[in-house]
Amino acid sequence: MRSDLTSMTAVLDGFGTRTSTSDGRAAERRPVPFPDAVPVPVPEEPADADPIPVHDLEGTLRRRRSTLHYGQEPVRTGAILSLVREALGRDREDWGLDAEAGALEAFVFAFRSEGLAPGLYRVAGGESFRLAGLDELGPLENLGVQREFSTAAGIVALYADLDRSDSWAGAHGYRISASRVAMVTYDLSLRIQALGLVGTLFGGFIPSSVSHLVHSDGVSRHALLATTYAHPAS
Repeated sequence: MRSDLTSMTAVLDGFGTRTSTSDGRAAERRPVPFPDAVPVPVPEEPADADPIPVHDLEGTLRRRRSTLHYGQEPVRTGAILSLVREALGRDREDWGLDAEAGALEAFVFAFRSEGLAPGLYRVAGGESFRLAGLDELGPLENLGVQREFSTAAGIVALYADLDRSDSWAGAHGYRISASRVAMVTYDLSLRIQALGLVGTLFGGFIPSSVSHLVHSDGVSRHALLATTYAHPAS
């Protein structure tokens, strides 16, 4: 435990200002694109084989748990992509900050997948794309601080453009981006659990293990929070 609070005090003081800590020119820069991404059509309505909610909001809140023990059955990745797209859409509509502070994006690491091939998927701007196969991800246990995360059916990691949020409102912009990511991740997690699936939110995602695939530079595209998803262990 550190006894010197100088660094933490500086961070807290920074939340009180909207002064950018960079050159303030983030609007002139863009995260690295994905020219080889393959679009994945995701129906607006659930497919017949997709899981349907088995709990209402009250039931979900009463039953929700964080768990690192998962069933081995595959999960329909199309259903997860739909939930992610809808959660990002609610963020876009509720906050209205995509233009000023940057749009959020999600990367779905589908380990055990039904309906779509296992691999890496991206959800952004209301669309979904396939980026890579499972064999390109490397050792799955490298994706999280706890190896148990890699035993889930998949992981959804939420990314934000910290360059844009800093240019918009300095340290306060970072705080807003972190709040947006947290809201989207909890929104997604609760809807996953309403389907009878399980998972846990975590901040120990290791983006460096897949930075070459998601083009994460830690500034214009930076991972802030993630959640696992899977069928419950029997």
